[in-house]
Amino acid sequence: MFKKILICVDDSPVSDRIAEVGADIARRYNADAILLSVLDAARFARPPFSGLEAVAMVDHHSRSLTNNAYRLHEELQAEGVNSRVMFLPGQTAQMILSVADQEQTDLIIMGGDAKNWMRSLLEGNLWSEVSRAAPCNVLRVGKDATTIVPPVSSGKEPRKANVPATATVSQNGRPLIGGLG
Repeated sequence: MFKKILICVDDSPVSDRIAEVGADIARRYNADAILLSVLDAARFARPPFSGLEAVAMVDHHSRSLTNNAYRLHEELQAEGVNSRVMFLPGQTAQMILSVADQEQTDLIIMGGDAKNWMRSLLEGNLWSEVSRAAPCNVLRVGKDATTIVPPVSSGKEPRKANVPATATVSQNGRPLIGGLG
């Protein structure tokens, strides 16, 4: 079912859970994994950051992202998952979508706020931006729940899947409450 999985991580605590879910799915399907970390330096080019302070913040954030991605990569390798790391600069959603397309991934795994999933679908955030334009399924991992979103272009109905948490499915921007399928 899944041959190549894109696991999007940063330096937040939920990245450990994202990598854990990604490793579980990769092992189950004998899939290759790409750990992607994106440095969006433009976040630091506006107030309250300026000048050298912004440069220092970008440098600190870059090191933090890199260290965490390689730590998670080593953990996946130790668990028997064939994985590699990609660290890219740019706008986060654009980079995720670009890598998913270029690498022909079957699944994107990323973080997102489970408490505000309805607001994110309506108002937009990173998760909703990626899930609406993704060429493949998107699995959102949060502290409280996991969401699978089939690609909008597929026209496919949500299907049952084994995920390690309560699930909410959204297809074509319409939330379906409850389990998968």
